[in-house]
Amino acid sequence: MIATRINLFFPPALTIALLLAAPACQHSKETREVEDIAQKTAELNNLSQQAKTASAEEASKLQEAGLNDAKPNVANLQLTEDQKAALEARIKDEKNSSYQALLQEILDKDKEITTLNQKMAQLRAVLPRPQIAKADDNHYAMAMHFLRGKGVPEGKAKVLISKVMILDQLAPGFEVYHFYANGVYGTWVAQGKAQMSPTEFQAGLKAQIVGERDAANEKSAQLNTQVADLTAEAMKITADIDALRTEKAKLTRDMADLNAASEVQKSLLNSVHYLVGERKSLVKDGVIVVPVFARDRAGANWNDEDFTKSVDLRSEDTVTLTAAEAGIPKINKVDVIPGSLEKDKHYTLTFNDDRTVATVKVLNKERFRNEKVAFALD
Repeated sequence: MIATRINLFFPPALTIALLLAAPACQHSKETREVEDIAQKTAELNNLSQQAKTASAEEASKLQEAGLNDAKPNVANLQLTEDQKAALEARIKDEKNSSYQALLQEILDKDKEITTLNQKMAQLRAVLPRPQIAKADDNHYAMAMHFLRGKGVPEGKAKVLISKVMILDQLAPGFEVYHFYANGVYGTWVAQGKAQMSPTEFQAGLKAQIVGERDAANEKSAQLNTQVADLTAEAMKITADIDALRTEKAKLTRDMADLNAASEVQKSLLNSVHYLVGERKSLVKDGVIVVPVFARDRAGANWNDEDFTKSVDLRSEDTVTLTAAEAGIPKINKVDVIPGSLEKDKHYTLTFNDDRTVATVKVLNKERFRNEKVAFALD
């Protein structure tokens, strides 16, 4: 025996899946029965679609005629006998030919529906009884339940189901047909009382999936854009932080320089600036003037830049003078210029034992602060 799948083409409102198991060159009785059932199911489905279309047209004409209360029977989409009789009576009494024609169209449409219902009833009588799909019903599970009910082992049932078309989802109201005989299994899904055909339903599911995929892709693109924007913003913030750090480092250096300059300035303002020299040389060079009857004073060549030595009076109060600085062997006398600086009032003067070193102790720091002083040694 060779398993063969046959694809049959029917209107889009009907989805059919068949598995035939028969000799390679023989059309078995079961195969012919499956094909016959498929044809009848397709015909039933077409008639059902026609009946629904005719019923919708009838309802539209009833509304046009102002007969909204004369709704068709929900069970068979037909007018009741009382409704038909009332319409026939109104047609006879109606004087308006256009309205009379409209009422006649309604009756004619109802007759068409009656004929379609009769044909469908005849087909249903010879077709297998379908299962009506409910919410959350599963085509695969329904097929498995059917085959197990026929005594087919689960393993073989899985093989048979794998070779037919099984819908991913079923809409409530779908009619699910099954056939099984001598290893031949077929399943059909017709629209039944569902709002749309299986083909339309599957297309809708696919469109939904595609829509969700597109929405997800769009969302992903938006998120990627946001990530790119955030990354760019993060890079900008990082660059700004680096720039601020650089600026901070520069400001720190500038502040350090200012502090250093300030300290230098404070030191200059709080120091006594002096030079040391041999008395005769300082007079000769015009640095100092030593008059006979006046105090010693600055000379013509008294230049501020020559006072390169200093003592910061904030931390010290003594100036140490050595004979070597003046180029003499011993210090016999120390003159402090300007002469307005008075010994024992503004300063004191002491010598070491061999008079090679003289120490000037500042008594009045304010008098010496930021002062240029020349120490002339004899």
